[in-house]
Amino acid sequence: MLVLLGGAHLTVGSLALVRPEALEGSRSDLLLGVGLTTLGWIHVVLGVVLMVAGGGLMLGQVWARGIAIVLACAALLINFAFAGAYPIWSVAAIGLAAVVLYALVAHGAELTRAYRH
Repeated sequence: MLVLLGGAHLTVGSLALVRPEALEGSRSDLLLGVGLTTLGWIHVVLGVVLMVAGGGLMLGQVWARGIAIVLACAALLINFAFAGAYPIWSVAAIGLAAVVLYALVAHGAELTRAYRH
């Protein structure tokens, strides 16, 4: 799920960089006063790091769980802040990040044990 969330962030970030007019909102719709290019780079970087952390989780790395929790929280906040630019994607990503966060906090130790063997 974390890799999926990262891939979605990477896709939306790439869309914001390549075709910013495809996003519904404009700069005035954003909670934070940043342009769509900055928004795109934020999503691209977050997407890549989320995918790396997801790969670390699948390899059973303990460090990946802590980083993934922090990144899932960051994804929640970033999607909330940019809900004006693309409301449907933001709501879906917030829900996905919440599910990922719950799974990491409630069942992260089980995941680490399962992938280590």
